[in-house]
Amino acid sequence: MAQRRLTMLREKGRRQAVRGPAFMFNDRAASLTAEEERFLDAAEYGNIPVVRKMLEESPTLNVNCVDYMGQNALQLAVGNEHLEVTMLLLKKDNLARIGDALLLGISKGYVRIVEAILNHPSFTASERLTQSPGQLQDDDFYSYDEDGTRFSSDITPIILAAHCQKYEVVHMLLTKGARIERPHDYFCKCTDCTEKQHDDSFSHSRSRINAYRGLASPAYLSLSSEDPVLTALELSNELAKLANIEKEFKNEYRKLSMQCKDFVVGVLDLCRDTEEVDAILNGDISKELEEGQCHRTLLSRVKLAIKYEVKKFVAHPNCQQQLLTIWYENLSGLREQFIAVKCLVVLVVALGLPLLAVGYWFAPCSRLGKVLRSPFMKFVAHAASFIIFLCLLVFNASDRFEGINTLPNMTVTDYPTQIFRVKTTRFSCTEMLIMVWVTGIVPYHSYSRVPCQSPFHSGLLGNL
Repeated sequence: MAQRRLTMLREKGRRQAVRGPAFMFNDRAASLTAEEERFLDAAEYGNIPVVRKMLEESPTLNVNCVDYMGQNALQLAVGNEHLEVTMLLLKKDNLARIGDALLLGISKGYVRIVEAILNHPSFTASERLTQSPGQLQDDDFYSYDEDGTRFSSDITPIILAAHCQKYEVVHMLLTKGARIERPHDYFCKCTDCTEKQHDDSFSHSRSRINAYRGLASPAYLSLSSEDPVLTALELSNELAKLANIEKEFKNEYRKLSMQCKDFVVGVLDLCRDTEEVDAILNGDISKELEEGQCHRTLLSRVKLAIKYEVKKFVAHPNCQQQLLTIWYENLSGLREQFIAVKCLVVLVVALGLPLLAVGYWFAPCSRLGKVLRSPFMKFVAHAASFIIFLCLLVFNASDRFEGINTLPNMTVTDYPTQIFRVKTTRFSCTEMLIMVWVTGIVPYHSYSRVPCQSPFHSGLLGNL
């Protein structure tokens, strides 16, 4: 395979050297017969009766003849958007350069022409849609010189449609089994990557960029993936890493990474209600719901966006509004209150924390339990709990600054000749409260992974 590819590259270079810069003025057009010139003109200008008559009454007509630009009748008809002529030509057997005509129709956005070409029997096998022109060099499906095509040899129809943002074309190609293969790792040492890197390192790098451009296309992301948000977030992170690895194409990879992030933000812009925002922020919650977790507090996509530093997604108004709604869950009206009212609520919760904790312990599913389970009340409870703990520590250590000789856990000697005996003072009230706090916080950390229905999950057990 490598020897055949090397031979083709040498033949390509020989043709370029022989052709020279004046290849457009060669004898190709002069070699056309009058019948072929008339046939090409009719295909270019959409003369349906002439094309039909010549196809039916001229058995010696070469339907694959090309003009001075190297384009055959099918390419001329597609380039000028003549659907009827294209359909007439597609009925002929042994028609060449169908792949080039397909790429041309995709680039120009002629959906009906693309659909007609895809219905050709040559596309029965899906490999013609998944392989690039450089890989299909055993037949005349693609042209192999620079005259008949304007696209790179690594461009497949699905990649080109993704580059051009043709949603309908991408959908048609996906239904026929076409997919964009993710490029191998940059440091991959497989046989295929090694040969491509050895033959033409620049073309290998450009083929990787073209593939990633197709993968990062909003048209391909939205139609090919079951979870476009997750796919876009992971792809943006992969492209950001490649930008630091392939320094020469750093700007291109960064642009593609930003394109994926903008796609995620654009999807969030399209949300119309709370349910849709929940679906984007939480992703697929079926697995978590089976485990009994509360899906509103998962926010898996938000956590992933924070990890990948997608600031626009986290700071989006729809995301912030949903986070604020979750923050004040089960606290209707508190969000709209003044700062003074909120401070008063925080003070009441801090002072009545032991009673609230006991009440939650005995009635976690009551109205009071639902209120205490909200993220805002959890935060206030945790903050007040640790502040009280620190105050107890400071109060317990305050006697050390008064210069008292009799200290707790003081060691004394009854008899100098005997073994030392340890005598300690009784536990003070503050020490007992500290032990109660520590004893209560241990079960909380033990049950920190229990689902939100458990009374331990609120964090109030540590406040007893």
